[in-house]
Amino acid sequence: MMMTFMPAILMVTIAPLSMMNNGHLEDPTTRLSRWAEAAFNFVHSLNCRDVFLTTERECRELVQVTQNQMNIYVADPSDGGRLAAVLPDGALSRSGAHDAVLVLDPYPRASFGHLIVVFFLDKLWSETLCELNGGHYIGHGDCLSLALKNRCHNLLGRRSRRRNLARRCEINFLPLVHLANQSPRGQEDQLLRCRDNIPGFAPCPSFRPVNETSQLLCNPLHVNTQRCSTTHETVHTRCRIFEICDQAVLLAGGWNRLTSTPESLNNLRSMYQMLKNVGFRKRNIKIFFANGAENFEVLGGENHPLYPSVFKLALRYHLKKMCESPNCVDSLVLYLNSPTENGGSSLLWDIDGNGQADEDEAYTVEEMMADLQDCSARQVFIIADQCFSGQLVKSFNRSTRHSNVHIFTSGREREYSWQGELTRHWVSFRHQHACVDQVYEASQRAVRQSNPMMFSGSSGSNRKTLFGAPCDVVSPFTNRELHQNYYGCQNLPASVWVNKLMQ
Repeated sequence: MMMTFMPAILMVTIAPLSMMNNGHLEDPTTRLSRWAEAAFNFVHSLNCRDVFLTTERECRELVQVTQNQMNIYVADPSDGGRLAAVLPDGALSRSGAHDAVLVLDPYPRASFGHLIVVFFLDKLWSETLCELNGGHYIGHGDCLSLALKNRCHNLLGRRSRRRNLARRCEINFLPLVHLANQSPRGQEDQLLRCRDNIPGFAPCPSFRPVNETSQLLCNPLHVNTQRCSTTHETVHTRCRIFEICDQAVLLAGGWNRLTSTPESLNNLRSMYQMLKNVGFRKRNIKIFFANGAENFEVLGGENHPLYPSVFKLALRYHLKKMCESPNCVDSLVLYLNSPTENGGSSLLWDIDGNGQADEDEAYTVEEMMADLQDCSARQVFIIADQCFSGQLVKSFNRSTRHSNVHIFTSGREREYSWQGELTRHWVSFRHQHACVDQVYEASQRAVRQSNPMMFSGSSGSNRKTLFGAPCDVVSPFTNRELHQNYYGCQNLPASVWVNKLMQ
């Protein structure tokens, strides 16, 4: 019996060694290949007119993805017991104990937040029992069951609202798979692994080493020092009297080891160097990354402080203080490159290791809007290279209190971010004399796998460079003039500073 539901991640539960019809034990590699083939065939054969867990358009794209483009993740049968799985953005149906879990990632080149498909697999079930429980019998006593977001299966009959519910029901993240008889306590309990040894699937991506992602660098619960405080004591906001500066905040990384790749660090290095090249001073670039890192080397072997992204209170306090301080900031640049929920929220880091994102482990669009509301910076530029980044444009477009905010996204509200395309475009562009809207227009051609968007506040400062210089002057500024009048920090006359303060 062919199932007609489609999720964002394909999860399969896998059992211990199963018996062949002739009574011999099936080789584990052969068994795993059989399960993987059954999972791929299940997805490839979906009827997109009847799927529920994504849109019909997304389904039509999914069934065209070939097997050699997909990654496969497996949590093997365990001697310690059966397995359970949880998602950062919601519970799963059929989330009880299973023998194994298999996940198909159809878009390994996209940032996380993209569609995945998830299955559970139970062994030693009859074909009748499997079908009664909504599964797909694949022989040898193995039952493959599609994992759904919790409660979405109760909405299958509500055809009239299917389009509105489809995205909410998608599975967009790799689940945390753990022993069902134990509560997960950290990344060491993650049993899901990407597999390179199953023929026909794409090679696994690179992940950061286990010793770099096993714990939160500078954990305030264990390290009682001011440097590890999650409040304003951690990040020193620099606003000097009679001085105005360009400032930047970079937020990137991953939710856990399976979503934190070396590419994230490379994106940060490139963005940091680009900002330095147009005058942003080192002390005015604050970087929040995944679980942190001991050493963050940039060009020339220079080290730069790197805060864990889960220091959310420190990040928000820093943004608010800059926005509330008059005469503090000329250009404020906010760069976003994190795993993203389909509503636009950036996942920070799974600090408690339970696989579920609470309010301290995600930075929502609403929180960002509150932090940047009526910001006193002359102009605020948000560069968002992450999935569903168009949600920012949709939200800010309804606001009347962000007139100096300008947003540049990697795609529309339902599109993914692909391999840092937008980041590469921005860091390779010559910004010395280019208006930010010119950079955006060029991104329409440079970004090939999605459709970049721009939101421009009513102040019209998109006719400036990233560092706040006029870009449409008849005779371009010389490098000397840029350094003297626009790069980095500038001294303000006392009269200007006092008048602004009085306003």
